[in-house]
Amino acid sequence: MIRKLVLVRHGDAENRRLGESDAERRLTKRGVAALMEAYPATFASLANDLDDLQIWSSEAVRARQTAEVVCDSLGIPHDAIEPHMSLYAQDWDFFYGELEAAEGVVVAVGHIPFMEEVASELARKPLSFSKGAAACFDTTSGNLAKAELLWFERGPKTW
Repeated sequence: MIRKLVLVRHGDAENRRLGESDAERRLTKRGVAALMEAYPATFASLANDLDDLQIWSSEAVRARQTAEVVCDSLGIPHDAIEPHMSLYAQDWDFFYGELEAAEGVVVAVGHIPFMEEVASELARKPLSFSKGAAACFDTTSGNLAKAELLWFERGPKTW
């Protein structure tokens, strides 16, 4: 079972273009810059967890780019990022099953409404996830239903 779970909504993304799939949407330049500025402080508390840290990402380009900024802020290589279809599909059962099989610390980068719904359920109160938001939970109880919210960052402003 995991010790900590960090749920992250991807940063500010480009609008969908004609002929482009949703999964191909990239972060805006402002979105990347805002994450690069905010994330070193946001993820500083994970500095002691690098030995058993896993970075999971939706297969969408914007989520992968967000996960890369998380890696950069922690000083770990981008090849540490693991794609997880459950995050793009927003599949609760599949995602929870993956968490049950995982160990250590998991940072999962995904989308709205899924990240917000999972975080709100674990926190047992509404959490509003703006672009780039992150919530960290202590899951050492071994039961996700008893997770404790350690910190919540609403996400950087991009305007």
